[in-house]
Amino acid sequence: MNKNETLHIRVNDAVKSSAEKTLEMLGLSISEAVNMLLYQIAIDGGLPFSVSLPVAPDNVTVRSNEEMYEKLNIGAQQIHEGKVIDADIVIARLKNEYGF
Repeated sequence: MNKNETLHIRVNDAVKSSAEKTLEMLGLSISEAVNMLLYQIAIDGGLPFSVSLPVAPDNVTVRSNEEMYEKLNIGAQQIHEGKVIDADIVIARLKNEYGF
């Protein structure tokens, strides 16, 4: 099948770089991967994967933007007041508790 159309798209540099590395390991170029995606869309009559919002795990508390900013401000205030734990101590605790 002749390829006589050109696509011009804008993408995030980091996403493009990461995708190129992954595709290189698969022996594919971005052009080949996009062509494969377009073929699958034509065959499936839609995207060949589900597009949905992620569901937070049960142990994750979902907060509003206001709650997040409040927590961040509290954290910033604690840092300003010197209420911090040295990173080496935190890493040692993680290694001890979780075997990292």
